[in-house]
Amino acid sequence: MQTRKSTEIRREQIVNIIRNIISSKGIQDVTINEIAIHMGTTKGAIYRHFKSKRDILNLLIKNIEETLMDVIDKSADNDPIQYLNNILLNQLTLAKNRRKTSLVVILGAMQFSDPSIKKKIAKTVEKYLCRIEEILSKAVQLKKVNSKINPKTSAIAFFGLIQSSITMWSYKKFNFVPKELHSQLWSIYHQGIDV
Repeated sequence: MQTRKSTEIRREQIVNIIRNIISSKGIQDVTINEIAIHMGTTKGAIYRHFKSKRDILNLLIKNIEETLMDVIDKSADNDPIQYLNNILLNQLTLAKNRRKTSLVVILGAMQFSDPSIKKKIAKTVEKYLCRIEEILSKAVQLKKVNSKINPKTSAIAFFGLIQSSITMWSYKKFNFVPKELHSQLWSIYHQGIDV
């Protein structure tokens, strides 16, 4: 059991290093050697966890997907509007606390990878958008939002609002107060979908 936990901790460290390398140097510098240097270990130690760069990028995509779905799950509320409001605040807070490069920056860098990576990226984004679209569809059914909104388009706008804000603030070393930014962003988004 201890070995497994150690492996999970090591993989989490590697994911964080990958994020840092992508945000500071670019996807081209995500190599086994670069990861080993950042971890202060040997390439052999990294190869115990991954066979290739593709395996490393797959782990990163899996981590991003788990994080996005976890934020949605932890934000749940019976009121779909409050649910979206919670997701927005929780994603901004997570970005600030974890100082993570935005999903858009990471996935954008990975777009130049092989086709299997592109496919996983597309599935991750689609899964997220479907979850947000479901919440918006419920809001339409309950007459909590304008009945003329397109839930799919509104989900894309929601995703873009969050990711572009995190991207902007990541370049400013996350120097923002999540609740203040949330209030401003929520006001804009809510006005757009309001009844």
